[in-house]
Amino acid sequence: MAGFSAGLLLALSLHLVQSRTHLAYTLQETVCKVPAILGDITPESVPLRADCHRGALWEPMRSSWAATQPALTEGLAFLKTATHHDRLRYPVTTPPPFHQTEAAQRSPSLTQIVDDVVAQLEAQGWPTASVSISLVDLTGDCCTYAGYQDQAPRYPASIVKLFWLVALYGHYDADKLQPEVDVYPDDEDLMVHYSNNGASSRVVDALTQTESGEALEGSELADWISARQTLNDYFLLANYPDLNIAHKTFPVPDLGMASRVGRDAQFADGAAAASATESLTRNYLTTAAAARLLYEIDTGQAISPAWSDRIKQHLRHSTDPAAWQWEDPNAIAGFFGEYLPPDVQLYTKLGFTFDDGRQEAAIIASPEGQTRFILVMFANDSVYSQAETTFPEVARQVYDQMQQRTQTQSPAGRPGHQ
Repeated sequence: MAGFSAGLLLALSLHLVQSRTHLAYTLQETVCKVPAILGDITPESVPLRADCHRGALWEPMRSSWAATQPALTEGLAFLKTATHHDRLRYPVTTPPPFHQTEAAQRSPSLTQIVDDVVAQLEAQGWPTASVSISLVDLTGDCCTYAGYQDQAPRYPASIVKLFWLVALYGHYDADKLQPEVDVYPDDEDLMVHYSNNGASSRVVDALTQTESGEALEGSELADWISARQTLNDYFLLANYPDLNIAHKTFPVPDLGMASRVGRDAQFADGAAAASATESLTRNYLTTAAAARLLYEIDTGQAISPAWSDRIKQHLRHSTDPAAWQWEDPNAIAGFFGEYLPPDVQLYTKLGFTFDDGRQEAAIIASPEGQTRFILVMFANDSVYSQAETTFPEVARQVYDQMQQRTQTQSPAGRPGHQ
């Protein structure tokens, strides 16, 4: 540590800090491993409901400072390419212990449930090459998992907004942004519960210290793209699978932007920056990544238990038609919640475009909490944009089969979640 500090002071004295490009990867991890000695910030603006589930928590893993010889050797090189953007990292670096081995008494298996969904889609003539599914049983020993093409990167539409909300709360928790100062008080709910693109645009601007606007040139564009990509780094440094969540969702009526223009279009076109590769020209996620994030939210690990509960409140939607049919826009019609019983617990984020179909990531639980599961489905084909009953049918089919699994589990081993 002393040697590295001396290296830093020497580098500063030699005026080697000359650029604001990407952090060098080797020292990037060293910086991100500085322990954040911060207490939990309890959200005050949104009261927590009594029915918010807080499962068994994992201690967020924050690596200690590692003053290794490679770090010392490359310390000066790091300073030469030091960026002006802080490199925060999502605190949970170990993926959940999802597994596919099941106890013999659990029937049907999760694999069978997922296979049945795919078979039903095929029987109805829907394309399945563009479909990905992840299913997690939240009851019993964590966590039985099954997937279909769950590692395929697909356009997630507005599901990226859930990741942005988690990153926002991470910035609040690290005291890098201030609630109700850097982001409008209503923008969190507008972004996630109502999927408002104007609110989402403002959150992305706050997180990355960038703005949409006219085209940029040279180093200005490179710096702007680098800042946007810190959204990706926040999760990639925590060992999330490959993802890109650095593009805004459009249109943004608040800015008069019907589609990408200016620097947003340059980013999408991969212009003027070596880091803007073809694979980064559009947002993408896997259903497995969305399922992991929902699991960490449900178990209170997403930033902290208090922040996780607050996230769930933004995701909560009633499946009672007497409630949701009056909500405009609503997250129920044409999606998982429409055919579920009216008293089911539903925490969901959906995506929809006319060209890329439907996407949804949800925590679903029976009223008494005996049946609890995560269901994520991306159907990236324009035919699903018109398929208004497909997602409701899938969710009801999965819910009924998960209820059957609960009934086949021995009463002594059946956990309850309240």
